[in-house]
Amino acid sequence: MPKKHQDAPAVEPVPLPAVYAHDQVTRAFADGVGAAIGPVGGLLDRLEEVLDPWRAPPAFLDWLVRITGARVETDWDERQRRTAVALAPWLAAHRGRPYALRREAEEIYGWPPERLHISDPGGVYEGNEKPPPGRMLTVTLQVQGRREDFELPLFRLVAAHCPAHLPFKTEVTGGA
Repeated sequence: MPKKHQDAPAVEPVPLPAVYAHDQVTRAFADGVGAAIGPVGGLLDRLEEVLDPWRAPPAFLDWLVRITGARVETDWDERQRRTAVALAPWLAAHRGRPYALRREAEEIYGWPPERLHISDPGGVYEGNEKPPPGRMLTVTLQVQGRREDFELPLFRLVAAHCPAHLPFKTEVTGGA
């Protein structure tokens, strides 16, 4: 009899009606079905772990990104991607608001909120009213380091949060 691997999942016996309990062919078939669906039962027991962005195996991370609609960039590391998945439900409700932009900037990129300045013209216009010419959202990030390293991430972040009808510009100031 072959030795069972220690990490192999336990095979759950498939219950049979009493009339088939002594039929060796039916019993062998039921044992085969139990062995085939055994790993699924183990996975279902760990479903909460698979759906948690901080405990999910790396192989499930891309799947979590897709099902949550998380915004991720191709150059993000695993921590940033997990953070994006964890933030996705909250951002779905708050995206487009300055505090959501600041929170994503801080949690994903580590940019302190006090270094991110948002000039939001705001306002609601009804009927024939028109917004003033040149109305534009401006987001400025003060950094220490090469400004070029921050320009594209800042642009992408603001583009994800800025309403489609509002033009915007980004600026990176400071630098080494």
